[in-house]
Amino acid sequence: MRVRPVAYALVEAVFRVVFTYDCLGEEHVPASGPAVVAANHPSYLDPILISLQMRRPIRFMAYHALFKVPLLGRVLGAFGAFPVDTRPGRGREAYARARVLVAAGEVVGIFPEGRRSRTGWMEPSLREGAARLAWETGAPLVPATITGAFRAWPYFRALPTPARVRVKFHEPIDPAPFRAQPEDQALAGLLAELRRRVERSLLPGVKADLRTMVLYQGPAPRPRAHELLAPAAYVALVWPRLGALAALAPALAYLLYLALDVAAIPQSRMAKRVRNASSLAFVLGTGPLLLRALGVSLVAPAALAAAVAAASMPYLYERGQVAVGFIRGAVLAALFEVGASWLAPAPAGPHLALSVFAAAYAWDRGTVFWRYAVPALATYAAAVSGLLGGGPALIVHALAGLAGWLATRQFPYHRPFAPGVIGATRPAGSPPADGR
Repeated sequence: MRVRPVAYALVEAVFRVVFTYDCLGEEHVPASGPAVVAANHPSYLDPILISLQMRRPIRFMAYHALFKVPLLGRVLGAFGAFPVDTRPGRGREAYARARVLVAAGEVVGIFPEGRRSRTGWMEPSLREGAARLAWETGAPLVPATITGAFRAWPYFRALPTPARVRVKFHEPIDPAPFRAQPEDQALAGLLAELRRRVERSLLPGVKADLRTMVLYQGPAPRPRAHELLAPAAYVALVWPRLGALAALAPALAYLLYLALDVAAIPQSRMAKRVRNASSLAFVLGTGPLLLRALGVSLVAPAALAAAVAAASMPYLYERGQVAVGFIRGAVLAALFEVGASWLAPAPAGPHLALSVFAAAYAWDRGTVFWRYAVPALATYAAAVSGLLGGGPALIVHALAGLAGWLATRQFPYHRPFAPGVIGATRPAGSPPADGR
């Protein structure tokens, strides 16, 4: 079944934005003739993830209940998937249909686990359908690895969340050498080789996902240097000039939040993300008052906040230390910009400093969407500089942004190590990912 080009392009565009989707090794799927694609099964999205970038349609067996889910069932059908009842003894009809499709020269996809993974790894016991289909028909067995989807939509979560997802096709397994072996031995050998190739590239992604999950569930970190530096600078600059206790309320409230996060707030993915972003939110929220205390007005604060928020969005997909590094650097760039505004006031100064920092950091770290973010940030900086003016004084503000970037480059952020993850996460019965 061919997907209508417009609908296909729309789904791919959404997946590339929400999941920063990418696919490698498509050349390993034969351009013509029959083939069996077998992949790990971390999420409900897997049939679509495997098919998105392929020129040939892949007719996937998918859990029959998914076809009853509004929208998802229609999308799966549009991508050529067909239902299979995964209960013991109920999949014969779907297997017979798969064999007919392979005999007709089509590509059939099967998830040997028979259900979504409970750990991120392939399940200890694999069903033999994919191996049997290749063994009986002689079609090449193409392994595929999906990484990041377990983080995006694990079995215990009702809805997906943004994550970086990758699909990698591996070199096909030729079933010919196995067809001379007894059935049980041949199927076991094909499944073992399939697992070895899939898990070899699955290992780094699963370890990263599990390390992240451990950190989300772990205790909140003590207040970090940049989190304390922001309110300290605020108090040092605002208190001597305004002298009113009410002016200190934002700093005291933020310090109270940090204390509560360490001592009382239950930890979760959302709690950790709010904490990580809190120092930058504090700087943006108190920036106008701080600059006013120095006799400088912040022009278009809403536009500045929107630009920084947009520049921060890609870090939802990045590793924790890269994301926190961005927040830390942005706070430093903002504090450097306070000094630049005191030395050479310019309406466009804060806009230029923070956009220069964000562009330099995205370029240096090669972050998600950096090829789009850097030109967009440069255009914003140029437009604001032209509209608000500032002349040669803007050089000082651009240097403030670069100073924030250089500080993060020379003193990168290192997040705490998550103990008990590396080497201790493989489910019982699963072989080592390197095949040893």
